[in-house]
Amino acid sequence: MAISKNILAPSWINSGATITGGLDLLGLRLPVQTIGGTLLDGVTTITPSVRYLGLRAWMIWRYGQTGLPDSWTSFTEFAARLETVIVLANLHQDKSISGLIGADQALGRLNANTPILSTAPLVRSPASTIYAGPSDQLGISKMRGDGVPGHTDLRGTPLAQIIDKQLSEVPLINQLLSNLDLHEITIDSLVELGTVARIDRISDEERDLLLSAIIPEKPFAEEFPRIGTYASLMLLASKLKARPSEMDMLDAACSMNRFGEPLLDEVADGWLTYCVRDSIAVTQEAVMAAVMDEIQSIPDSLTTGVVQSRVISNLMEQVEDHSMALRDLDLLERGESISDLSFNELVTRIEKIVMPGSKTGHGIRRWPAELIETNLYKLSKKYRAGSLTLSVVAWILADLRVGAVVRESDGKDDKHLSHQGGRRLGMKEIIIPEIDRFKRENHSIRDVAAELAYRTVNQHLQIAWSRSQVDLERDVALLTAEGNKWFSRGKGYAGGRTASRLQQALGWLIQLRLIDNNGLTADGEIVLVRTLNTLAEGATA
Repeated sequence: MAISKNILAPSWINSGATITGGLDLLGLRLPVQTIGGTLLDGVTTITPSVRYLGLRAWMIWRYGQTGLPDSWTSFTEFAARLETVIVLANLHQDKSISGLIGADQALGRLNANTPILSTAPLVRSPASTIYAGPSDQLGISKMRGDGVPGHTDLRGTPLAQIIDKQLSEVPLINQLLSNLDLHEITIDSLVELGTVARIDRISDEERDLLLSAIIPEKPFAEEFPRIGTYASLMLLASKLKARPSEMDMLDAACSMNRFGEPLLDEVADGWLTYCVRDSIAVTQEAVMAAVMDEIQSIPDSLTTGVVQSRVISNLMEQVEDHSMALRDLDLLERGESISDLSFNELVTRIEKIVMPGSKTGHGIRRWPAELIETNLYKLSKKYRAGSLTLSVVAWILADLRVGAVVRESDGKDDKHLSHQGGRRLGMKEIIIPEIDRFKRENHSIRDVAAELAYRTVNQHLQIAWSRSQVDLERDVALLTAEGNKWFSRGKGYAGGRTASRLQQALGWLIQLRLIDNNGLTADGEIVLVRTLNTLAEGATA
């Protein structure tokens, strides 16, 4: 029985909740983020400037000398004022500096051309809050509930002291620390601070201390995946003789030879499983975007709704879009049509491409062919209706990559692939059983793609419904389902990808002068050798 007939989306009623936007509207990015978090901690998508780690450690250290209450709120108020002055000083020296929190607000104050500037916080969430998680994960600081965060003796204190050595001789800093009620400063007082506190300039001593936290020589057990990820980025920079991109990293992780360094094979396997789950999320989000575009292209879809089967049929009738998507993957010959293809025939064609020369290790199959998950990222944006067929390809590739380990696992080896089970289209609970059913029934690819499209919409409605139960004032639904009709909520949806944080990690490596536009720097080569030695020692421990 088709999914559309045996899995019913929740009916929607007008609850009075505010219609809002949001990310991960299918709930499929969470498993991807979970895998990414095990491979690269200590950095987030909103922590672009590595020097904030040292500045935050210094603020914690200095706050401890003020005699102010042991209160998180009091600390963040203290830190926000210092941050404001540091941001103003940076931009006063060079308005093009990036990676500063509150830069737009600071530029507004500077552009007013007044001799006196306010030290009031620039943003609601200062760097002391935004960088708290990464700082804790890197062993620089530690949370203390509602109290002031502490800094660790091993990594935090030395970093705080080296920053204090740089800033303590700046008159404006001493003025701020001696007068905690100082709410205004002169613009001229920013000149010296702007030279010392540049967010984009890190001294050698400070850099060494930051590296000892980010890529430590004597890591804790849980830090090896992060170290392996940074080593992989540096190795790619060395091979490419250029700054690697996020896609360079993921392409290599999905390739037969991985990074060409056995010490990095395990982290490459980790990033491959990331791509397996991400390709599922990407293609399903592309399907949802295609469905929404189709609904909104039909007049009165907000008021009278659109029959569900009409929406899916319209998308499936765009045969050439589906066929071109498969041709780009060399799964369909010119002159052939997707209309003539069954599910099992598609599986056979994929296997003919990927199975020759393939090898399996640690439950993961690799192949020399270029039919890899990252190609689906690009094609799902290129082909609108074709994304429905690409979602089927993503499921088949996932089965070929990790299906064996999922089928044989007791739940431990594949826990991230099946994170939160059926609610997130878990490999064990949903994808593998459905692949097996599709093989047994062997319907046409058109029917299977249509079935997955219905599942995609139902997945979105289930997630939207569950979120409204948590927060009755928030309604993220893109559409509503009433009877056999879908009603648009008038919101646009483009779909997208899970943020891997690899771009931010690369940014940190550039700021630490280990990578530049020509690849790995001389210092980077030293650090890479040292890092590989650390991984080798960990492998034999």
